[in-house]
Amino acid sequence: MTETEPFEAWELPARMAMGDRGLGYHAANPIIADVRAHCEYTGESPYEAFGDPKQFAETTAAEQPSELLEKVDREGLTAVGHLTGQLFVLSSAAVAVPLFFAAKERTWSFPATTSALTGTALLILALFAVRGVPQALRASGHPHLAKSSYIAAGAFGAGAVAAYMGLSHRHLFPVPALAIVALGLGSLFLLTRAPKKPAEVTPHVSPTPRTARPADANRWFTRLTGLLIGRYDLDPERAGDLAREARAHVAESGRDPEEEFGPVEDYALEVSRHEPIRTEPFYRTRPARILGGIAGVLICGGAFVRWLSEGPWWATWLLAFPATVASIWTLVQTIRKR
Repeated sequence: MTETEPFEAWELPARMAMGDRGLGYHAANPIIADVRAHCEYTGESPYEAFGDPKQFAETTAAEQPSELLEKVDREGLTAVGHLTGQLFVLSSAAVAVPLFFAAKERTWSFPATTSALTGTALLILALFAVRGVPQALRASGHPHLAKSSYIAAGAFGAGAVAAYMGLSHRHLFPVPALAIVALGLGSLFLLTRAPKKPAEVTPHVSPTPRTARPADANRWFTRLTGLLIGRYDLDPERAGDLAREARAHVAESGRDPEEEFGPVEDYALEVSRHEPIRTEPFYRTRPARILGGIAGVLICGGAFVRWLSEGPWWATWLLAFPATVASIWTLVQTIRKR
């Protein structure tokens, strides 16, 4: 290993790639330690000994028992990961936006009103319902509920507008800008800490085979279909075919599906590994997301500039401004993501 190729230059992309395939921080630690020990002993660089980090991660993850893998989707995120990612964005906004307003208004406190408190709470719920929650529902294997989340986002958004317009604007108490910033920084600190090592779990083994019950079997196959569609992004028709094949096999053997194939989440993972990556529809591709991001920046930014001179203050600063910032953030992240 040469001085121009430090081990960390290989380790970081390898860790990230392993995380995308379900090997979390603590599960990856002994693997990285073995690679480091080999390189220190032989003097080889990790690129020479183990090859491309992404290819290494893919091969290594495929060799691990399913109980060591986190339940990640094909974006490399768990359901909780999607929610915490959205919380990270909102926490970052909680740091930047109050400082911007403090500098603009030349004040270190903002007046809290019933309309602002209620509207802001509903707006935050709408942002979660439109971005973090649908992805979390898909990653958890419940893709059919994602549409309900979008409907809820519209309801929360309409409620936020109604609250800003219809509720009382009487000042209740001052809110220090630095308190909001401190809350955002605290949230960012908690979100970026190294994860705690999970507790050891002893698997339970049933002493006797269970008799198949139709209700349990139906739930197992329904869950299988949801996982294949939502978490592993298989085409719904293909997922249905795989579930029907498994159902036919169980009907022929007369055994319980979990006894025949094991836990449904493990079986869904194993099946997905043999399926090709689904060709994404255009609206989900990177070029389409970049075009959508540009359109979002132009629409939201245009509304902000127009309302800044003639629009209502609450729509300018509480809707158009956060939407513009969020659109710019999303566009930058989409451009950076390969």
